[in-house]
Amino acid sequence: MNFPIPDFIPVPSPEVMLVISIVSLAVGICLVGAGVLYLFLNKGKKAAFVWIFICVGVLLIANYGIQLLL
Repeated sequence: MNFPIPDFIPVPSPEVMLVISIVSLAVGICLVGAGVLYLFLNKGKKAAFVWIFICVGVLLIANYGIQLLL
């Protein structure tokens, strides 16, 4: 269904949405990479923030990757 969007709600153009998706995908990849790198460099230490980085990165990759595909 197409609902009319009121004029007072800012809606970015498709080009801006594409840039936002690509940047968010890159940030997700960087978060996962940084988390995995920290896990390999500090094998003896356990840190919850590393898993938070990895989970947020995976969610960003999944969300914006699907948006870019569709």
